[in-house]
Amino acid sequence: MNNRRFFTLQFLLILLFLSFVQQACATDVPVEVQAAVSARTDASHKLQLPIIDAAPAMQGVYIYFVMNTSDEPGYTKDNRPYMLDAHLLFADENHLWHDKLFDRYVKDDGIPGIATVFFANADHDSKEREVIILVRTPLNHYDYGGEYYDGYIYKLTGSAQKGAVFAGLQSDASAPFVDQCECSFRDGHSTHAQYKDAESIRKVLEKRYHATPKSK
Repeated sequence: MNNRRFFTLQFLLILLFLSFVQQACATDVPVEVQAAVSARTDASHKLQLPIIDAAPAMQGVYIYFVMNTSDEPGYTKDNRPYMLDAHLLFADENHLWHDKLFDRYVKDDGIPGIATVFFANADHDSKEREVIILVRTPLNHYDYGGEYYDGYIYKLTGSAQKGAVFAGLQSDASAPFVDQCECSFRDGHSTHAQYKDAESIRKVLEKRYHATPKSK
């Protein structure tokens, strides 16, 4: 009986902690933005926190992520990969919401999640900052286990007020941070990911573009 009570209490504490974490992740996000995001999610498109205020890159723009389990063209139930969709959300000058899918992170051998999102100078225009999204995918394969790390850099262009914002993937700038594997293999060898957090990526960008990236 005491064991049952202990596990029940532990379970309730975990739920309370997760609820606190979700609220903390959305603390700086206006209620109307949270409502607009909620209206765009469903059983096949479940919100994956955090919701990001992209003001350091462009005022009035937010970024959110959904785990996409809907029926997508080109896939069957048996060969369907895991998909995490990245969206831009913004309101125009007439207060109409616009939603734009700007990328999809697809993995066959693990469920991708957001490790971190931050802003830094990632080109030679020091007046603007780009969006950096680090995707982490835990792996549990027969031949190997560990984690994938993929860092993607985007440049936002357009105007939220005019109802047109675009997120352009900066392929060259992203290249060092994509397809990293912190993995151990069944035959005994291992590989290591160099860039697993914001700090390590910032150092590379600072050196390459000779500007000191600032935290949000």
